[in-house]
Amino acid sequence: MIRPVFRAGAAALATAVLLCVPAPAGAASRSAASNDVYRDWYWTHSACVAAGQGGIDRGHWETYTCSEGDWLWHLWTNR
Repeated sequence: MIRPVFRAGAAALATAVLLCVPAPAGAASRSAASNDVYRDWYWTHSACVAAGQGGIDRGHWETYTCSEGDWLWHLWTNR
């Protein structure tokens, strides 16, 4: 039960951070602001990238961004 509440808080924090900080280089060519669907959080950048690329490979979305939070990486997609 704690994880869903944590995710909601992480999503709100990620939204606030994305308004102030550009996405890290290498994750995707677009900024996080153009990727407006929050998907999940990951402990490592490589896990976030793998999930983002997996979604592209399966046709779920066309672009993704992995933005860095305080301790986690957040996956944002275009749909």
